[in-house]
Amino acid sequence: MKRASVAWVLVVLSWASSASADDLARLSVTPWDALDGEARPYRYVVELRADRPIEAVVDRRLIELEVRPNGSRRRLRCRHPRAPRSAASARSRALAAGEVWREWIDLRMYCSGSALRALDAGAEVAPRYGWRRATTRLWVARAEGTSVREWTGGMTPEPFVFPPVEAPPVTVRLGAEAGPSAIDLTLAPTSASSAGALSLSVSVRAREGSERVYLRPESFSFRVRGPDGDFSCRMAPWGGAPVPDLYRRITPRVAWYERLEARVICPAGSFASPGLYEVVPKVRLDHDGAEWHLDAVTGRFMGPPAAVRILGGAYVEQAIPEPGGPGE
Repeated sequence: MKRASVAWVLVVLSWASSASADDLARLSVTPWDALDGEARPYRYVVELRADRPIEAVVDRRLIELEVRPNGSRRRLRCRHPRAPRSAASARSRALAAGEVWREWIDLRMYCSGSALRALDAGAEVAPRYGWRRATTRLWVARAEGTSVREWTGGMTPEPFVFPPVEAPPVTVRLGAEAGPSAIDLTLAPTSASSAGALSLSVSVRAREGSERVYLRPESFSFRVRGPDGDFSCRMAPWGGAPVPDLYRRITPRVAWYERLEARVICPAGSFASPGLYEVVPKVRLDHDGAEWHLDAVTGRFMGPPAAVRILGGAYVEQAIPEPGGPGE
C-alpha cells in the first residue's frame, strides 16, 4: 500500500510540474458571424494559436461542450459521436511560434436530442478541448522536443453565451403564388454512418382541416449545404398520367410519409465527408385532380431545414475561407 501511495504522489507531482496547455498555446471558440458577418447560429470557429514551437493535437472531434440552460442548474454534455479515444487515432501537427490552426464547427454535430433543445432555448456553453480521461500518454499540446511524460491533458477556452434560436420557419409557398401554405412539409433530423446508409424521411400534413394531395418520390427535392459545399438532390421525373388511387387525404394528424435513399436521389459523391449537413426539403405538387373531379393542392413548397449528420469516413478539415475568397 505504501509503495502505491508513493507512486501516486510522484505522478501528481509530475503533472503539477509539467507545463499546462495554456502556457503553450491559446484556444478560442468564436461565433461564425464575427468572421464575416453572416448569421449562422450554430457555426463557430475554433482557433489554436501556438505561443512557442509545439506539437499539438488538431482534431475538432475532441471538443466537448457543457450546456447550462438559462435559468437552470442542469448541465448537459455534448460530445462528437466519433471522438478519438487514443492519440494514435487523432491528428497532430507541429506548429511554429505564432502559427495558427483554425477550423469551423457546427454545434449540432456535438449536441442532439435534449441537449440540442436546451441549447436552442438559450444557454451558457463551456467548451473544453482534450481527452475525457487524462493519462501520461494523452496530451493536446506539448513543447517541441519534450518527452511523452511532459504532457497536457486538455484546454479550456472561455465560455460563451448561446442566444435562443428563433423557431424555424413554417412551410412556405414558392413562386408567383408565394404566401400562406395549406400544407406543412417536414424533414426529420437524422444521423448515418455514411452516405450509402443515409435515408431522408419527409412528411406532408395539412396545416388545418383536410386536404388532398398527389405525391410520388420524384415530387420531393432537397437543397443541401455542408462540408462538401452546396448541392441538390432529386429523383428523375416519372412520366405518365396521375393515377386516381394515389390521391390521398391528409390532416394535421394524418400525414403522407416518404423515405428516400440519398444514394439514389443525390449526385455521386454527395455526403462523402463526415460532418453536419443542413438540408432543406422542397415538394412540387403538379396535379390538381380535375380530370377525376378531385380538388387537390398544387404549387411548390419549401419546409424548414433539418440537420443531417454523417458520422463515418476519413477526417476532412473544415477550413476557414480566406477573406474575400469563395465560400466553403
